[in-house]
Amino acid sequence: MNADKVNKNLPIGVLLQDKHSSIADLCKKANSIKEIDIKLKKILDPSLQDQFELANIKADTAILLVRSSVWATRLRYNIPAILNALNNQLNLTSVKTVRIKVKKSTHQNTILNKKPIYLSDNSAQFLSEIANNFNDPQLQACFLKLSKNRHK
Repeated sequence: MNADKVNKNLPIGVLLQDKHSSIADLCKKANSIKEIDIKLKKILDPSLQDQFELANIKADTAILLVRSSVWATRLRYNIPAILNALNNQLNLTSVKTVRIKVKKSTHQNTILNKKPIYLSDNSAQFLSEIANNFNDPQLQACFLKLSKNRHK
């Protein structure tokens, strides 16, 4: 029987405790990375603590994520201190390189890539008529504003 089919019916708690489960391995690695991230932030300059997160450690490279290119530059100046902390204070002597990547903001990308949505004439007319039935002026104004979103 296929191992995937057997694992499909097991509760997640059982899978996470199974030493041969790939999801358990992934969870252990994520927890380990999070622990290292917390320790690293305590060692480094306090002004940097909330500006990055340790995303991964692959072979000899630690990957840090930052929110902006400004913080990426500032962190790059601190790579010697980061390597020192990882190698000497956290005993991760295999790490020889630190890569800093800027996180793409999914919210910003979503807003930029969205096409405007327009109402049909019938829908706009319907919203306008509904607006006239409200006693609340703010709610009425909201519906009237929505009704004006017609394709021109």
